Amino acid sequence: MSDGQPPTFLTVDDEPAINWILGRLIARRGFPVDHALSGREALRLCRLKRYRAVFVDAKLPDILGTTLVCHLRERLEDPVIVLISGYFFSDDPTVEELIWTGMIQHFVAKPFLHHDILDIIDRIAALPPRS
Repeated sequence: MSDGQPPTFLTVDDEPAINWILGRLIARRGFPVDHALSGREALRLCRLKRYRAVFVDAKLPDILGTTLVCHLRERLEDPVIVLISGYFFSDDPTVEELIWTGMIQHFVAKPFLHHDILDIIDRIAALPPRS
């Protein structure tokens, strides 16, 4: 980020255990992280803070993760969005379209491996600062 601060992450999943493990992995790399259990809560947090990266569950209780991705794109400045799903696979046409159009930058299937998440976090950290 242009202010010299480390990137801030947001995890959005209705399963507290998933938010917890994502938060632990992000914190392991030394980055601040917030959590939301619903799309509504995620959008509220985005009004209060700037997030560089958001991990979004594809199925939330109040909104589809794919719809939330569109709202996040409108509210955040060039976020890196990672879609996480136990329903979709990487070769699903929906996922392929989201990646092709740039709506998401990464996809991770549940259950995920810790090193896959850490690799994505490292890629996000290596991005040039935003202006």
